[in-house]
Amino acid sequence: MPGSRRRHSEERVRIPRAERVEAMRLRLMEAVIWCIADKGYAATSTNDVVRRAKVSRGALAHHFPTKAALVNAAAGHLVDKRAADFESRMSSLDPKDRTPLAALDILWSFYEQPECRALMELSIAARHDSELRALMANWDDVYSEVLLKSASEVIPEIAAKPHAAVLLRTVTAVYDGLGLYDMTQQAQRERVAEVRAFFTEMLTRLDPAMGSGIPGRGPDHD
Repeated sequence: MPGSRRRHSEERVRIPRAERVEAMRLRLMEAVIWCIADKGYAATSTNDVVRRAKVSRGALAHHFPTKAALVNAAAGHLVDKRAADFESRMSSLDPKDRTPLAALDILWSFYEQPECRALMELSIAARHDSELRALMANWDDVYSEVLLKSASEVIPEIAAKPHAAVLLRTVTAVYDGLGLYDMTQQAQRERVAEVRAFFTEMLTRLDPAMGSGIPGRGPDHD
């Protein structure tokens, strides 16, 4: 038994410090996102975070000196994670099915996940928290850039268009609004679906290439 414990201890010691640090940061970032999703930003305390992450307050303070710094890092981590998920899910489709419509469906699916709804909580909270607002000042720009880069990997014909960045901002702005409505009016989800369908129709009229993958729609549609 003593020898076994010694071997286990040696195995733990051999884990590179950088990996341990990254694992700790990841636990803290994921913990704060889930706390915010469950309780909202204002009601989430650092005590909630350390309990959920199962770490000490000292560990939290070492990696993230303030609550705002932690949630800002967590938001960036979640955006990168969702971008990778978007690329993976689009790439797994048959090439003929990698359409703008499929991309919109995947993007909307993120808004239905509790973790991503935490991002909307943060955007609202930043209006009344100067420290959080300062940290997240360019967050929308980063979010759009990450999504545009991901889109360029799987639907380059859309991402390469001159108005692609504005189009993406429009989509995310509408989805942000629908996501907020969906959070507060869950009994009216059929209305959210109706608005999404109407919005998609408007996009195809703005740019026929967006209609690829929709029956009766495409570049030759009148």
